[in-house]
Amino acid sequence: MLKNYEYQSEFAREYFGKGVAEGRAKEKTETTAKNVLHILRTRSVCVSDEARRRILGCQDLGQLQTWLERAITASSTRELFQD
Repeated sequence: MLKNYEYQSEFAREYFGKGVAEGRAKEKTETTAKNVLHILRTRSVCVSDEARRRILGCQDLGQLQTWLERAITASSTRELFQD
């Protein structure tokens, strides 16, 4: 894909615009999940394989941001996931 190329047709702008937006949203959720794990690892909080899969598999950015905030003080993944 050419950088900074502006699509001429309405269809192309809409189609590729959605793809770009979806790609950015997916990248943001993946990055946030990795940041949650990074903070927990830095703080020496034990993360089970199940908890790791749950964090990396989450597609809800709002939930991931909540976990990111909790990761700063949580002493366990149980505290991280509490409702």
